[in-house]
Amino acid sequence: MVKIFIYLSLFFFIATISFAQNRGKYELNSISFEGNNEFSSSTLSSIIYSEESPGWFWKFLNSFTNFGKPAVYFDSSNIQIDLSALRAYYNANGFFKAEVSYKYDIDSADKEVDLKYIIKENKPSTYGADSLFGIEKLPPIVKENFQKEISFDQSARYSQSKVQQDVEQAINVLLNSGYMLGKFDSTIIIRDTLNNKANLDIYFTTGKRYIIDTVVVNKTGDGASEVKDNLLRDITDIKNGDYYDLEKIRQRQVRLFRTGLFNSVILSAIEKDTSGNKVPLKLEGNIGLMNELSPEIILNNQNNALNIGLSTSYVRKNFLGNARKLTISPSFGVQDFFNVDFANIIKRFSLHDTTLLGYLDARVKIEQPYLFSKPIFGTWENYAQINKQSDYNVTTYGSKLTFEFELPKFTFINFLSTFYNIEVTKENYRLHNDSISSKLISVIGAEFGRTTANDILFPTQGYNISMQAEDANIIPYLISKAAGIDFNGALFYKLVLSSSFYFALDVKKNSIFAVKAKLGQIHPYIGDYSGIPLNRTFYVGGSNSVRGWRANQLRPPNAPVIQNYQGINVKGGTFLIEGSFEYRYRFLPNIGVVLFYDYGNTWIGYNQFRYDELAQAVGPGFRYYTQIAPFRIDFGFKFYDPAVKKFIWNNWNKHFFENLEFHFGIGEAF
Repeated sequence: MVKIFIYLSLFFFIATISFAQNRGKYELNSISFEGNNEFSSSTLSSIIYSEESPGWFWKFLNSFTNFGKPAVYFDSSNIQIDLSALRAYYNANGFFKAEVSYKYDIDSADKEVDLKYIIKENKPSTYGADSLFGIEKLPPIVKENFQKEISFDQSARYSQSKVQQDVEQAINVLLNSGYMLGKFDSTIIIRDTLNNKANLDIYFTTGKRYIIDTVVVNKTGDGASEVKDNLLRDITDIKNGDYYDLEKIRQRQVRLFRTGLFNSVILSAIEKDTSGNKVPLKLEGNIGLMNELSPEIILNNQNNALNIGLSTSYVRKNFLGNARKLTISPSFGVQDFFNVDFANIIKRFSLHDTTLLGYLDARVKIEQPYLFSKPIFGTWENYAQINKQSDYNVTTYGSKLTFEFELPKFTFINFLSTFYNIEVTKENYRLHNDSISSKLISVIGAEFGRTTANDILFPTQGYNISMQAEDANIIPYLISKAAGIDFNGALFYKLVLSSSFYFALDVKKNSIFAVKAKLGQIHPYIGDYSGIPLNRTFYVGGSNSVRGWRANQLRPPNAPVIQNYQGINVKGGTFLIEGSFEYRYRFLPNIGVVLFYDYGNTWIGYNQFRYDELAQAVGPGFRYYTQIAPFRIDFGFKFYDPAVKKFIWNNWNKHFFENLEFHFGIGEAF
């Protein structure tokens, strides 16, 4: 009790001194804007130097910890800085005649100041004529591509950022067409005040058009002697006489790194060694040991749930030459780790027990870059896996051959992979009388799409769109027909369209609105639903899905009963709708919060879809951003439960935690 009294006395003593030091100052209680029709107040607040004083809780927290925020006091000298920033921002967005003034009110009693900026935007200028200088000597095809990148809609408001973006894209055309030293010089804006137009004169320097002279290899490291220079040149696939192409050089650097040979690798032009219009490239890399054994801790979101486990992998680099990589990796993961009943694991553990859920996996994989001397990354993977869920076990043995094609970054479709997968699954349904079925499946498929998201860890703009298409069992069906043998399986196709979009809501790009939409369809055109393996069907629920439910908890409400099986349906659906809306706010460099709304479910066929069977979840989440990936925790509430057809206000359990699902995850939900 005495210690508590001493700590409280010390705290109030420090608080009293702090108050005495600041009692002559006035806190900046609020900053507001008037007349800002084109830009939101939150946008303008992020531009100016002045900041509002935080709320009492954050000030209190900051008084005795490193968290929270200290009080902000009014400083009239900052007003001129704010005015300059506002005028510059309006000027950069075409409001050349904008007028900005200010006023503030002082509350002597509470020692607070309310600051207001008054804006008269006036009519903005639109784009006028644009002229490009310095590109007269470009070859016709390069000049045409260059000019396509700089195009302004003369009915649109002038935007300095739009001009800068177009100029950067045009410079990329130069850098990818041999003009290694091409650069932007300046832009002169000629204001036509009579017509309210912004005419642009944009100047460039192209320099010489360079060709590649040679590729100089400089390798170091423990494994340098085991990798031949010519092999690295072949993988790079840049020939003497090719035009300098910055995008191709970056792509080849990625290809080199994906071989796994290098600890670090850089491919770049040696500008100081240019001769005439020829430039050499330098491939500089540190090559590690050819044999590696690596234990690791697993954290992933497999099966829409956080899995924690252990793995080890043996890697043999340059396996049988040609930069092949052999990887042997056993692993296991515990699903929903934080809900495991550890007290009963040992005495109850078996394939039939549900105390411990997760997977056991073993894989042998061979990878080879630049397959068939083409820009193709090939992978051959053989695997065995036991997937243990609350209602079933699935044992899978399979082999998968994948070809990933390198595509230019700026094409509409910028990733493409094709694959052939053959596997055998043994499905064991646990409830009531166990039923075991085996299925052989042969799948040929492709995945393709476009990604423009600007950051993997915290995307602030751009989008990702992908399409997955699979056709199952067509090859064994044709073989059986040719051999005159009856085919007992199912032929079906599977289509999955996934998309995600990201929008920055402020200039500093700390407030983000993100949208996800996913649509899937499986259709058996020979055979029926019973012939589709359980692990190929759709499930909803979990940390990367509808977060008010546990992993894969949402299944088709009216699924057919599985033959010889007496329990509830454990099989997924053949039609999927799923989506999310998220507001993400990163208020510190490494810490952020989210608010989310998820929806989705699965059905047996699209004709069974019903709006009142869409599960809906809402909740908050917290993020800790690291250089590797964000770590997250989400709290999902069942906003609408299709099982009882009730919204949360009619379905609230008096036991709070019965309404809530916790989800831990790695990376953003999408």
